Amino acid sequence: MKNKNPVITLLGSNSGNNAGDAAILAAILDILSEILPRAEFLVPTTKPSFVNENYGQKFNVKGINVMPWTGSLRLLGIPTIKALKRSDCALICDGIIFDKKLLNPAFNFLITLFFLIPFAKIFNCKLVCYSTGIGPFNTKLGRFMARILINSCDLIMMRERDSQRLCEEIGVTKEVILTGDAAFINKVSDDSRLEEVVKAEKINLQSPLFGINITSYIDQWLEKENRVRSKEEFIALLARSINRAKSAVPGGFMPIIFSTHPMDLSCAEDLARDVNGRVVSNTKYLSHDLMAVMKRCSLFMGMRFHSLILASAVESPIIGLVYAPKVRSYMRLLESEDLSLEMGRLSEDILVDTIVAAWENRAELRTRQKRHVDELKNGARNAATLLCDRFFSPKIGF
Repeated sequence: MKNKNPVITLLGSNSGNNAGDAAILAAILDILSEILPRAEFLVPTTKPSFVNENYGQKFNVKGINVMPWTGSLRLLGIPTIKALKRSDCALICDGIIFDKKLLNPAFNFLITLFFLIPFAKIFNCKLVCYSTGIGPFNTKLGRFMARILINSCDLIMMRERDSQRLCEEIGVTKEVILTGDAAFINKVSDDSRLEEVVKAEKINLQSPLFGINITSYIDQWLEKENRVRSKEEFIALLARSINRAKSAVPGGFMPIIFSTHPMDLSCAEDLARDVNGRVVSNTKYLSHDLMAVMKRCSLFMGMRFHSLILASAVESPIIGLVYAPKVRSYMRLLESEDLSLEMGRLSEDILVDTIVAAWENRAELRTRQKRHVDELKNGARNAATLLCDRFFSPKIGF
């Protein structure tokens, strides 16, 4: 090791804007701090205050400012290079290896990660794909850069089989280990905190709750042939379907709309208004709080990948609205293709029938999905063990 204690840089989307990314950050800090209690974590981010204020009291973690005036293009810049110089290893977390808007470093992480490779090698900082998701790749340049980046890693762990297979397709020649998304083991807020949240948002826990997540992306991550309709038409379709399903279910349910990114909040509020629901947003609450409310949902229907991860992690049975290929992959992983709804084929009748059938069979769905989720949770824990066994020997007291 370079220092008396382990130093680890976490490379991901760690501004706090995305509840899924925040859950990954928190879960990694938590489990690695248990195994390596004296470890120090460096987190390059455009919002270091999020990291420092929410996790600095509990963990030995420091947010590293990578705003443009620090000499940075997202992760590529002087602050991150200095972090690599200090670190024993750098973990590439979350699904940030894709080629959408590849040449736009304000949006795409691959373009910046690629140019960090030589600095990691110069400073003997081990690169790790830590329960990463990859793709989609629609360009030769994107596939080339991803192949070079992943083959440059000293340990490669993918969060699901489709990413593992995609590694092989793009020409990764090193061993790729299947683990599980770190967000699966994010800790959930306790009941006292849950009571604070539901009181503030006027949620009646005595009513059956139907959790819903939508994203303003709608279908922008899909192939052209799977594109659907305008944002307004899509929200109207969802609202009509949810209202019909609520009437068809004995006793009805209270819709709870979860917004897991600030860009989705206006869509969530529009939908909540049309279905007489409540909004729980990560602009007000941490991922741990969202999960506490999700845990009380009898059924959950989500678009964003990590909304589905967080809901299934607390054993809420899920329906997936496939706005991106990774959602399709996750539903396939749970052997729940019957609950994987393709955006380009949606209709009001399909939505109503799926919601009502899932509601009536939610106990069976929970059991079916939980079996796979438990394996993925074990995989997420194994990722931490694999990392520490590989680079931080227990013989030296860590």
